[in-house]
Amino acid sequence: MSRDNKEDTVVIDEALARTGFGKFNILIILYSGFVLNVVILEAVGVSFALPVLGCDLNLSHQEQGILGAVSFAGVIASSHFWGFLADTQGRKRIMQPALLLGFVVTFCSSLSPNFLTFAFLRFLNGILLSACSATIFAYVGEFHCQKDRSRAILGGGLISAVASIFFPVIAWIFINQEFEIYVPYINIVFKPWRSYFLACGVPGFICGLIMFFLPESPKYLLSAGNPEEAIEVLKRIHRINIGNKDPDNVYTVTTLLPDADTPMGKVKGLEKKNLLVSIMQSMWQQTAPLFMREHLRKTFLSSLILFIIFFSAHGVYMWFPYILNNTMQYTEKFIEPKRICDIIKFVQSGNLTSMGEDGPTETCTMHLEISTYMHTIFLEIIYVAILLLIMFFINKIGRKPMLFISMFICGACGILAFTIQIPLLAIYFLVIQLCCGCGKSVLNAIVVEIFPTNLRGMAVCISLMIGRIGSVTGSNILGLLIETHCEMALYSPAVALIIAGALGFLLPSAKQPVAKPKDLENTS
Repeated sequence: MSRDNKEDTVVIDEALARTGFGKFNILIILYSGFVLNVVILEAVGVSFALPVLGCDLNLSHQEQGILGAVSFAGVIASSHFWGFLADTQGRKRIMQPALLLGFVVTFCSSLSPNFLTFAFLRFLNGILLSACSATIFAYVGEFHCQKDRSRAILGGGLISAVASIFFPVIAWIFINQEFEIYVPYINIVFKPWRSYFLACGVPGFICGLIMFFLPESPKYLLSAGNPEEAIEVLKRIHRINIGNKDPDNVYTVTTLLPDADTPMGKVKGLEKKNLLVSIMQSMWQQTAPLFMREHLRKTFLSSLILFIIFFSAHGVYMWFPYILNNTMQYTEKFIEPKRICDIIKFVQSGNLTSMGEDGPTETCTMHLEISTYMHTIFLEIIYVAILLLIMFFINKIGRKPMLFISMFICGACGILAFTIQIPLLAIYFLVIQLCCGCGKSVLNAIVVEIFPTNLRGMAVCISLMIGRIGSVTGSNILGLLIETHCEMALYSPAVALIIAGALGFLLPSAKQPVAKPKDLENTS
């Protein structure tokens, strides 16, 4: 082989590096942030409308709680299946139809006449969200070389966090409108809260349309045995990044070699006969390696760390308004310093309850006060600030040290929040603890690095599935213990965050992107 041809034969990571970092990379990072935003808006956005929704549909607190968690249940139930499809059929091929169908389901849910219909459609929506929530991390990471991959994934998380600041404002704008439209045939009155759900679905529809113009991941194409298509994608990325800046800069790579995390092979198709059996066998073949000796430690540790992070970031977060309301009620009437747990016990003992002549009355809330969400907006701003710091320092100090530092700070602030006797300061410490969700982006950057391309989608999906079980578990455990065993319920997640950060050091380091010796021999 001639010297020129040898120079045109490179491993996939080097090929990605040669495309440069420019317009395409910025656009794909922005896109990943918007997709993550869709997932958060659809799954968590329902919590903003629950008081109004519960009033209009006459739901009990238990039914409202089910609606708040049912999307996560859909995500958990389907993560494994979507991970299998993402690794065998392609990232884009899975995410695009899920985004478009998600809007259809959200549109139907906005017209739901009763609790059962609404719960079923939100569960179905959660199943579709699951296709994007984990796959998008692998998708954006595989357009970047190892040097830029972590920042790209964190950049998507940052875009999502910045947009999340506006969620409470969007909810307040839509829900606080004054209109009622009777819809015949299904016999419902279309009220403002229904328009809010419809608005939550629009970003997903737009992201689905945008994906018509985006390519498949070049790393996936190479691992699926399509190196020619991968090279075409790389040429397109290079052309967009370079533009008219340097017309003589031509992308010269003609042959791609697999690196340490991108084994090259043809993805097996599913047999049409006994399709269900074929799917189950393929899912097992795709999943089993994650629990074999080579990958078991990585799978277990990444799942456990995400379980702990989600336990606090979502489980404790679900009770943040409850803790905040109790604290605010106490500080309005008393100046005596107390710990948060003491305040909760004091308030629940009935010392703040005032009875009228006709006894206590319940009011039906059909509007939201924006002041209710000011602390949520403050939390999101702190979250963005922490993510910016992580993005700045992650390449300087490393992924695993950054995971430990961020989890240690959040855990320590959680311990202080429930120890000090200054209620308002304790709330601010609690806000920092809830920012532990930034650790998800750091850990996902690690997971994308340490698992091979053909298992990466499944690995991210399974670890996030276990993580979301943590969010549901955390919410329910705190509900059972927060009034009777407050200290144990609130201290445990904070201590667990510090342990999670330490466990990160047990994860292996990423393999260097070098070609296998036998591949080099074959090209010489």
